[in-house]
Amino acid sequence: MTHRPYPSLDRARHQLDRHDGETPPFVRAPRPLSQFERQFFEGAAAAAEALRPQMQALGKSLLAAFQPRPVSGEEPTP
Repeated sequence: MTHRPYPSLDRARHQLDRHDGETPPFVRAPRPLSQFERQFFEGAAAAAEALRPQMQALGKSLLAAFQPRPVSGEEPTP
C-alpha cells in the first residue's frame, strides 16, 4: 500500500499554502571549501589567467582566417 500523507489533493495544496513562507527543510547553507578544493580552484584560476593571452591571440587568428579575402584582381600590389 502506498503512503498518502493527506487524504486528498486539495488538502495537500491547502497545507502547502499554509506553510508557503517557511524555508524548506532541504535548503542548507553551503559548506566551506576544504584546503584541497581551495588550492585546486586557485590553481585553475591561475592557469586560466596564464592562458588568456594565448587564447586571445588564437581568437584573433581565427577571426582573421575566416574574413573574406579579396579577389586576386582586387589585391593591392606592393
